[in-house]
Amino acid sequence: MLTPAWFTDHADPERGWHWAAQGARLRRPVNWAMNAELDGEGRGDPVDAHLAELRACLPERTELLGGVEDPRPVAALESLALRLDLRLARIEDAGHEPWLERPDAVRTHLRRFIHGAVGA
Repeated sequence: MLTPAWFTDHADPERGWHWAAQGARLRRPVNWAMNAELDGEGRGDPVDAHLAELRACLPERTELLGGVEDPRPVAALESLALRLDLRLARIEDAGHEPWLERPDAVRTHLRRFIHGAVGA
């Protein structure tokens, strides 16, 4: 049941089907109650009410990373990055799980991030 819903999370549908099937076998079940609650609230951004609290919990050096081809609009990550004053690393040709789809690109970003943190 989850594979058909999750395979579209990936930029490459063929490989996405494989990753979705694998994820459906290995991950914990979908929290349908939470999803229904979020739907009932009109899918408002639950983060908005907690931005200050979230900022206080983040390490000094933090950035967001997301796949440009994620079916969830990258604009949402851009907005969050802007509201939290964080850098957003965009991974081209990747969807919701860029570490699966573009591991070399993610590795490059992580190395840059760590090098910057160690060198800072």
